[in-house]
Amino acid sequence: MAEEQELTAEAKKQRKKREKAAARDAALGVEKFQIEVAGVFKPDLKRVMKAHGINNQQDIHQRLLINLIAADFEAQAWMLRSVTTPYVVSEKVSRILRAASLKHLQATRASQKTKSSSPYSDHASDSIMKRNWPSFVVATPASTQPTMSPPGP
Repeated sequence: MAEEQELTAEAKKQRKKREKAAARDAALGVEKFQIEVAGVFKPDLKRVMKAHGINNQQDIHQRLLINLIAADFEAQAWMLRSVTTPYVVSEKVSRILRAASLKHLQATRASQKTKSSSPYSDHASDSIMKRNWPSFVVATPASTQPTMSPPGP
């Protein structure tokens, strides 16, 4: 059997201190509550903490929980609504997405041109001409349009 090492005076003191703190926390109902937060929130959290004079994260989390619990149902629902994490697309990814989009558009236009007999079928004007316009909107050639004559005497 392995011999148990004798604890130093400092180790005994620290153990006693931890046991005393644990007993005090148990009497007060204090529990450890660990959370993991995305790194994108850290600068904003530090800014808010500084603006409101809060010097540790535990304090701000406790305040948030107290406010959440104290709120009525509608306010809790608003506080707990889903908010997406801000995401910044890098320039490289942006270029890849743009290239893929342009390639898709070119393929779509090419397939539309082969289906249509009109060379202008993919233009917006084509869809405008196919609409059912009211009867008072009639396209007339310029030669048949009425001309305004100056008022007579």
